[in-house]
This record gives sequence, structure tokens and C-alpha cells, in this order.
Amino acid sequence: MHAAPLRAFVIRGEARLQALDWLHVHCDVQGVLEEDESVTVWLASALPDLPQPGLAVHEIPVAPADLERTGLEDDVAILVAEDVLVRPPWVARPADFRGIELVVPRGNAFGSGEHASTKAALRCLHRLWDAPARFGDVGTGSGILALYARARGCPHIEACDVEPHAVSAARALLPGAIVHHGGPETMGPLDCVIANLTATELTAALPAILPRWTRTSVMVLGGMRAHEVAIVQQMVSAAVVAAETELAFTALGFR
Repeated sequence: MHAAPLRAFVIRGEARLQALDWLHVHCDVQGVLEEDESVTVWLASALPDLPQPGLAVHEIPVAPADLERTGLEDDVAILVAEDVLVRPPWVARPADFRGIELVVPRGNAFGSGEHASTKAALRCLHRLWDAPARFGDVGTGSGILALYARARGCPHIEACDVEPHAVSAARALLPGAIVHHGGPETMGPLDCVIANLTATELTAALPAILPRWTRTSVMVLGGMRAHEVAIVQQMVSAAVVAAETELAFTALGFR
């Protein structure tokens, strides 16, 4: 059972998918139903004020059957790439898997591997990994992308997030890493940087991210929908060397 009553909200309007992206970053999203004209989200809390304009939101009753679900019944190991696996600790490692395994509890912080934007960003990072000495994860959420850097042996890992519960989750997952409460301005020089955010958050954060990127390794930016890629790309004076897409989301690698 959930610690707080489960609540369901129907969101309508042209910006409903952008609102869903924002909620995945900022809330404990327990479930999602995407339909042609609406998105329904189940939360373990009240719906916060959404920054996207022109939305119509109303709360609907939660079916009793929804309250009986723990949220863990359908969890599986997620194969992000042929040799990269993400799973929660209560799901067993597939017996035939040989590769990099990231064990991440799915909780109140975004980034436990099931969201398409996380998959695309992680796959892009994996594709371009070149053993940087200093790695930084902007908007770290659960810490899954920084955990990949640790699994690859990176000696210096920093991360940051503006949400206190995400900072706590990342610190628990990554003992010894430097996890800042705040934005990229809190971080030091970084050879490799990754930021998996909404496009609006990326454009706001890039002026602080770019001065911290030493360009001795790669930068990966994720969380963009197709129509947002060019907007973000034109802010970076570096070549795109990789692109990964998962469902509606694209991650770009720069060098």
C-alpha cells in the first residue's frame, strides 16, 4: 500500500505531454495513461501547479483496485542496451545477462530506468563513454546516470538537483559522490557532463552547464522531443557525435 492516498488527475490541452515530462521530473508519478486528447496521472500527493499554459486539469476518483497495487507487481529488468541493464533490487538479474548492471530502487526520484528519456540518455552516454576523470550529472534525480559513471570506474563524480528528495536519493545510491542541492552553478569543472531534463529546463541550465564542461570528454543532453532538438542544439558550440531516440525522446552527444 502507498504511504499516502493515491490520487488521479486528468490533464487536457496542447501542452499536456510537456506537463507529463515535468511531472516525471518533479513528482512521485505512480502511473500514467496517455490517450488521444488527455493524460491521466496517478500521484502519491496533490498535483502541483503546472507551469505549462492552457491546461485543463480535474481530479477523478481512484478505483479501489488501484489502491491494492503496490506499484511493484509489473517491475522488470530493463535492457537499455545489449550490455547495459537497469533493475530495482527486488527484481532478479537475468541469468544470461553479461554486462553493466545498474541496481536502482524506484522511489520518489525520477530516473529509475523505465522512462524513455532516461533510456535514451543512458544509451547515448554508454555509446560515447571514454573514461573521463571527472563526471557530472545535472538534474540527477535518482542518480542512475551518475551510477553508470561509477560502474565504469570514474574516480570523481558530481551531481546536482534542485529537489531535496532527489538529492537524498542520489546520496544514498552514490556514497562518496559529491551531490549538490542546487543547479549546475554548484558544480566544479567536469570533463564529461550529462543532463536529462525537459527542454525548457535544458535551455535554462545550459548557460551554467557549458562553462563547467572542460570539453576533454563528451556532453550528453537528453529529454528533448523532436521539435525541441534544434532549439537546444543551437545553444551548444560543439559537434553532435551521437544521437539516441527512445519513443518520443532524443538524447544528443556533443564533443
